Amino acid sequence: MPVAASNFAATKFRLLTGLLLAGATLLLQGCGCGFDCNNGNNPGSGPAFLSLGFSDEALEELKQVVIEVDAITLTRSGAEDVVVETFTIEDLGLTDAESFQVDLLQYRGLNQLLVIDSLELDPTTYGAIKLTLLDGDVNLSYVQESDDSLKQLNISGTTLDLPGMRLSSGDEAYTVVFSLAQALQYQQSSDNYLLANDGIRVQDNATAASLSGRVDSDLFDTQSPCDAKEDPELGNRIYLYEGSGLSTDRSSDVFTTASTTEIPDDAVMPFSVATLLEDALTGNWQYVFGFLPAGDYTLAFSCDTADDDPVNYDGYVIPLPTDQSYDISLDEGEKETCDLDTGAAC
Repeated sequence: MPVAASNFAATKFRLLTGLLLAGATLLLQGCGCGFDCNNGNNPGSGPAFLSLGFSDEALEELKQVVIEVDAITLTRSGAEDVVVETFTIEDLGLTDAESFQVDLLQYRGLNQLLVIDSLELDPTTYGAIKLTLLDGDVNLSYVQESDDSLKQLNISGTTLDLPGMRLSSGDEAYTVVFSLAQALQYQQSSDNYLLANDGIRVQDNATAASLSGRVDSDLFDTQSPCDAKEDPELGNRIYLYEGSGLSTDRSSDVFTTASTTEIPDDAVMPFSVATLLEDALTGNWQYVFGFLPAGDYTLAFSCDTADDDPVNYDGYVIPLPTDQSYDISLDEGEKETCDLDTGAAC
């Protein structure tokens, strides 16, 4: 039987507050799970206190992506799972709620919603984080499209199964990041949406880096071939790939192994995808990647990816304009800026 974290008197686990949601990101503290989760930190002898958050890397044209979370389970080998079944989330005005709804589009980039705060746990390795969602009903989990129509949002199976973490003694904070350009799939046959595990990552806040910057509108408004678009503000995305110096003929759009179109043998799948947002005060176009593991990356802008299917390989030209590729190196905790423009360098 799993240990229910809501049954305080019967267990040694203490749930003080809620969980953290931010732009499709889950926040915890401790060992980071980015490219790998092989940190050799000594768990220590005292308890760990876990805080968890959600954050999002959003799509361009949707107004809401709402999920209703019923339970959060932390699995571990050789011991009972820890199940969080009630939630106290100050930002949502909830106390001991049996479930909670969150619009992931409200928590983008570096923003996040705290959904679990200081949950007392054994310092050990937790193999997976499982999110149990309430779906199958447009009033529970749903997507609001640009025309205000509501579409049901479902998951495959009973839970979203996410990477785990290794907790040491003391305060630990992690973030779950939902890269919706990869995780959210429109199902034409049923006219609803599927939220998949693809693109959802779990990152240690203590070591997380971030990458942000401005994008000159000339790149998608006046530069050829982008200036030929009917609406210059649509279809502009930033693709982030693991490793620096990636050849531009290998940088791919979003796809999965279930693609019904042929995938080139050397195609490199994006690690994460960001869309552009216009600053209401300055009019500048900006992007943000929050909660990234340290490492080397290749960043590429493309102005023509409005119909990038999250499952099928589409063969989009990335970068476009073809000079918009940048090598980026991020240290732990670094807040890096890379502004994109003709002739720019980062």
